[in-house]
Amino acid sequence: MRARHRKRTILLALTSTHHGFYRGAARYAAEHDWHVVADMVYDATIPLGWKGDGILSFVGHWDELAKYVLSAGIPAVEISSVRKDLGIPCVIEDNEAIGRLGAEHLLERNLRNFVWAPFWDDPVNEERFQGFATSVRTAGYDCVRLLPVNTRRSARLSRHMNWTLRRRWVIHTIRSLRYPLGIFCYNDCVAADIVDACIEAGIRIPDQVAVLGVDNDPVICDCVQVPLSSVRHDLEGMAYEAAALLDRLMNGEPPPDIPKRIAPKGVVTRKSTETLAVEDRDVADALSYIQENFRKGNLSVDDVVAHGRVPRRSLERAFRPELQRTILHEILRVRISYAQRLLETTTHSVTDIAAQSGFASLNHFFRVFRGRTGLTPRAFRLAGQRGAWRM
Repeated sequence: MRARHRKRTILLALTSTHHGFYRGAARYAAEHDWHVVADMVYDATIPLGWKGDGILSFVGHWDELAKYVLSAGIPAVEISSVRKDLGIPCVIEDNEAIGRLGAEHLLERNLRNFVWAPFWDDPVNEERFQGFATSVRTAGYDCVRLLPVNTRRSARLSRHMNWTLRRRWVIHTIRSLRYPLGIFCYNDCVAADIVDACIEAGIRIPDQVAVLGVDNDPVICDCVQVPLSSVRHDLEGMAYEAAALLDRLMNGEPPPDIPKRIAPKGVVTRKSTETLAVEDRDVADALSYIQENFRKGNLSVDDVVAHGRVPRRSLERAFRPELQRTILHEILRVRISYAQRLLETTTHSVTDIAAQSGFASLNHFFRVFRGRTGLTPRAFRLAGQRGAWRM
């Protein structure tokens, strides 16, 4: 009788609740006939004495788990660069690219005042900050740092006993800065806390403060008081690549000399950054009119001008120094941004999305969309479905 194939048994030693990690690991496991042990997802207990073939870990700052992974005596791969001190193979996020993407998103909103809101005082937060601050400074602006939510020396103290004091300090700092202000946060958890603090203090989002998170976790982004814009950190891609590396290690291949970096997948825009900071009142009125009416297929530059109080030539002259684009380009930018969101978050047909975004012609929609993104609408949707936003 033919012997039954023995499945490889893999432990998911993940201290993070990021859904993307679970999806990426599960997808690879299903494709390669692995048996996955996910007990830690439910009880957060280290399975001392467990026997298996490999470990996929996200140790974070849990030193006891780090010791267990190192002493297990089987191939292991760490997901992320939080614990570079472990000395085991890892697949890491491109933190500086995440920071640059955050800066680009807020700079596109014409903001000139910026804040970085960290989660930990660790190298990963620092890398993300450097990517953000360097891009902001290259554009000619500066960046203020808030205190981290947690510190490695006393996470419990900083999280519980000092919450009220930190909330007061955050509100005081935000109030002391010039509006409009762009705040880039290490993750969605920090961003949600910033949104909550601003609302508590009567600070308007996004008019006075635009808030951007990282991870694009719908559990947070869609449930916070102001829906949260977020960088699409490719957590699923990281876990999938980590599983592939673990497979190679279990096959006896040597680990790579340089860890593989996984780039972010873009930004999902929600209400928390749906703003454009302008000083000219006529331009601001025109932008508001465009936001309210871009879905109308017959909206034209003449309509925008007719809504305002100044001649077309004067308004167009005011647009360029404020936004570095024309009125028509702004209408198309808003329409394409809305179409991107529908492609990412709905199953509507491309034809329906074109109409809902204000394009009277499907051919025009295809031409403008490809010109701005480099992809067809269908290719954009497929690329997003392979990214970290999908639930």
